[in-house]
Amino acid sequence: MQLSPFTNIQTIIALCKGLVLTTKSYEKPFIVTSHHFALLYLFLNLSPQAGAEPLRTIVEVQALSDRDARSSLPVQIEAVVIYADHLQGGAIIHDGSAACFINLPLDLANSTSEAHFPMAGDRVLFHAFTQLTGFTPHIKALSYEILGRGRIPEPRRLAAEELYSSRNDAAWIEAPAMIVGVEKGGLAYTLVVEVYGHTFKADIPNSPDASIRAASLMQRPTMMRAILGTVYNAQRQMTGRHFFVPSFDDIQPDAPTAASGNVPLVTSLQLLSRNFSSTELVRMEGVITQEDSLGFHLRDARASAKIQALMPERLPPGTRVSVEGYGLIAPYRPVLRATKVHRIAAGTPPEPLEMIFPAPDNSLLHMELVKLEAVILSSHSFQDETVFQCRANGTVFEAIMPSANQPPPTFVPGDRLQLIGICELTTTHPLPRPEWVNGFRIRLADSSSITLLQRAPWWTTQRLLATLGAMTGLAGLGTLGTLFFGRAVRKQAHFIGEKISYKAVMEERDRMARDLHDTLEQQLTGVALQLGGLEKMANVDPSQISARLGLARQMLRHTRIEARRSVWDLRSRVLELQGLGAALRSMALGSSSEDGPAISFDIGGLTRPLPNGSDFHLLRIAQESLANAIKHATAREVLISLRETADSVVLTIRDDGRGFTPAPPNAPVTSHFGILGMHERAGKINASIDIQSSPGKGCTVTLSLPYP
Repeated sequence: MQLSPFTNIQTIIALCKGLVLTTKSYEKPFIVTSHHFALLYLFLNLSPQAGAEPLRTIVEVQALSDRDARSSLPVQIEAVVIYADHLQGGAIIHDGSAACFINLPLDLANSTSEAHFPMAGDRVLFHAFTQLTGFTPHIKALSYEILGRGRIPEPRRLAAEELYSSRNDAAWIEAPAMIVGVEKGGLAYTLVVEVYGHTFKADIPNSPDASIRAASLMQRPTMMRAILGTVYNAQRQMTGRHFFVPSFDDIQPDAPTAASGNVPLVTSLQLLSRNFSSTELVRMEGVITQEDSLGFHLRDARASAKIQALMPERLPPGTRVSVEGYGLIAPYRPVLRATKVHRIAAGTPPEPLEMIFPAPDNSLLHMELVKLEAVILSSHSFQDETVFQCRANGTVFEAIMPSANQPPPTFVPGDRLQLIGICELTTTHPLPRPEWVNGFRIRLADSSSITLLQRAPWWTTQRLLATLGAMTGLAGLGTLGTLFFGRAVRKQAHFIGEKISYKAVMEERDRMARDLHDTLEQQLTGVALQLGGLEKMANVDPSQISARLGLARQMLRHTRIEARRSVWDLRSRVLELQGLGAALRSMALGSSSEDGPAISFDIGGLTRPLPNGSDFHLLRIAQESLANAIKHATAREVLISLRETADSVVLTIRDDGRGFTPAPPNAPVTSHFGILGMHERAGKINASIDIQSSPGKGCTVTLSLPYP
């Protein structure tokens, strides 16, 4: 049987899955595992019949295309292990030219005692095949042989611009780093490190003295030797970086710790002020107000600050301490990264400050232990914390409580609580400047930081809806009793509605006929008289024909405008949807032109509804006044004002035109038939109209409509 080197090992395993070999020399059946078939695959592919030469360097493996890497090509490499994880079944190996990840299957690892599992520094001969289940091509072991101890190659110095280079996956590097925190313990000890100003996680094998050794390195510049790992998504796109450190011996401080006697004492408000930089070691003294997973909060005589520290022992609230470290820039208040924490004396927990938000100086609330009352709106529990959404004095905020080692308390929306915790200011603005603070959150120590003051009222929204539903059902039953009378009531209502509709239609027809008779018919009659006199004028005085035609043309233009206004007066969408003020603006803007007067507005809002139908008449009167100012007054400016007094609405149209002498109230109407229409409309809505004008001094029309 001859197999191509591109044959997939998983295909062989699938074909032979569950195969059991039994012989007379065995008392129990021999189970064939994937490890045995892997060896079979290795034998078939590396045999002379297969004709496939195995890859022998990591550089060759990493140079494979994705297609070739997936083809399970045979690999035979002698390399030194620089990082081993026997619990997860993997290692990082280096053959002198490059490094890569090697997968040691669990059945292969279990078949070898832990004492013979490849460890850091072992020189090992691996028989393997290529895979592409990671970010770059790597290999999966079929078998290995530990040849002895080897020499771990010197790491390559990583430059800042190479941090996110895809070519550095699984690279063995060294870089300047600062240990700034510890995230968690477990199978591996996870450090929080800063490399070239970027924050990363670094896994280091756990050990009994891990906390002590990490504390000795905290906040100190170091040189870290590590494997640069890649965080990637399902599409094998880089989403982050991660470091794997073989041991604490691979993190070496750059300088000894400064002597405590030379460290200046600062207050929380002096930290990172103009006299102290982030590279200068400083000392603070104060009382611990609350602990958290990354350290504690410290209150001195002036304010509070957050201290990032790795704590080998617990320091309860009330403990007075002296802290040495370096300032770190953070929103609203610098943070102190502690290199050393010294207990001075035990004490009672400090009293929290009464929380008032917003405060005259919000920045003094940041990182302070506060107390406030709030109403809970909702709560959500996650793996490590519970988030309560609350409201206090109209501000909605979050109260966050760690819940990894304790069940979260049970509250219902509407419960009134007292909260004691650390205040953290927040903002929705991109820049966290103190003047742009518009929110906060509270960090609670544990469930004892919450006190129930008052349970939510029994009448919750759900109960109210249920009661309303029951009442609606009863009302429905009552409605069934009225169905017997419904038919007669509907018939009578239909009859009454028809009579009302008929009467309304007749009244509207009368109004339209009266308007057309008073305006259009009279104006058309005047035009006919002007045209009829042209024949006589031709025989008497032909020079007057042009003047008579001009007058007839002007009368026809006015008649056309009146007809358009009469139709528009039947229904104004702007008036219906947006009110009288918007309709006045729309009417005025529609009448304006480049050579006409400038129209300005002084229109206020109306707080009370106008009498039914009066808004149409007000709009028509304003329209007629504006038309007179444009056509006859040759005004430069027109002001339309709508104001509300205690008991009336006042509409004013004022122009600076040539003005005129108003006719007495009972004088016969000649050319001022527009003014007569304005008086008639005012009378229909019980409004008073006043027209003030004199030659050369413009005209002011004031209409006062009393509220009912």
